Amino acid sequence: MAKLSCSYFLILMFVFSVVLVAEGEDDENCIVFMDPKNPCNIVDCRQNCYEGYNGVGKCVKDVKAGGDTCLCTYNWNC
Repeated sequence: MAKLSCSYFLILMFVFSVVLVAEGEDDENCIVFMDPKNPCNIVDCRQNCYEGYNGVGKCVKDVKAGGDTCLCTYNWNC
């Protein structure tokens, strides 16, 4: 009886761990370029990203634009 209970417990733990891993894979960050035509100002970038998306804004090099652009990353359903 003890061996049978231990087997059921191990199977239950395995199933529970698979469910937790499957739920964690959906957490991806969304990315949006904020005002890509204008040069990036880090203060405005962070403020606009936080106010608009509750995210984190940072200035990144944009080769096509020839300068920095504001990149906003946030954790919502894209």
